[in-house]
Amino acid sequence: MGFIRFFRSSFFIQYFIIGLTGIVLWLPAFFHPPKLPLPEGPVILYNLVYELFSGLPLMAVIFAFLLLWWNTYFILNLFNNNDLIPKNSSLSAMIFMVLNSIFPQQLTLTPTLLALSLILLVLHHLLITYNKPEHFDRVFATGFFTAIAALFYLPALPWFFLVLISFVLFRSGRWREWMAATIGLFTPFLYLAVFLFWNDEFLTTLGQFTAFFKQKMALPVTIGPETLVPSVVILLLLFWAMAKNRSGGKEGKVEIRIKYNLFLWVLFFFAISFFISHSLMAYHIAIATPSITLVLTTALTGLKKHRLVEIILGILFMWLLVNNVVINFILQPG
Repeated sequence: MGFIRFFRSSFFIQYFIIGLTGIVLWLPAFFHPPKLPLPEGPVILYNLVYELFSGLPLMAVIFAFLLLWWNTYFILNLFNNNDLIPKNSSLSAMIFMVLNSIFPQQLTLTPTLLALSLILLVLHHLLITYNKPEHFDRVFATGFFTAIAALFYLPALPWFFLVLISFVLFRSGRWREWMAATIGLFTPFLYLAVFLFWNDEFLTTLGQFTAFFKQKMALPVTIGPETLVPSVVILLLLFWAMAKNRSGGKEGKVEIRIKYNLFLWVLFFFAISFFISHSLMAYHIAIATPSITLVLTTALTGLKKHRLVEIILGILFMWLLVNNVVINFILQPG
């Protein structure tokens, strides 16, 4: 039985293998917890997380792994409930787990992991609003959770435009929806502004906010093979999957195609926000994992011949094992 065929079901054995895979990939982090990334910009909520967990790196890893497990379960249900993947398939959960465990620096409580959890909520509420323009509470929630995500990770803020684009894709551009989403976006910032003003920190934080978006992008001077190899392989797999899905016509209901296109827009905003991720570039890929997961799952489940792709995926997985387990134990002995 091949890898892809095995994960077309969702029984206990599939979930056990997914969990075991996650534990193996995160194993070095439990023995040698990586440091939390420093806060970038005026991210009020992530500052609190950093102060709480920076002195407790193992607790940060445990909490991050549990959060990743929750996100994996959440996205599997998100895809299933919207008919974006074949029913009872657990392949998307496996792909999502691996994509969020690729790089050693990902294996802790990062601002991108926290923001990703909220972006999944944004996508959940957006998909519910399809052809349901009276769900103003859902529309409000999309703006609200986008703002909360930005308080963990500022590059999440431009994702509000994804909400506006969804109104066009869903053909529901009523002015009250646009207003509800905008009010939802500004509500957390209004409360934050009052709090900062009361503590005489408003102008300082506003200056930090402005300075963040004025920074010039600086690419890393060197990129090691432990980052370059899996990144290139995943990028090539993504391009192949997008081409295959396009050539296959993405057959199905109009609703499914529109929702699929919404996830393609997620890739666009991932690329745009990459240019303002600054020192957190190495963590930014987490924001794109929902879309990469959907595109790869759609392509892989439509394959008739799996052998070559399964060999490539097997090699990639072995590289990740070497990268996240062997290299980490050698470089961080004791």
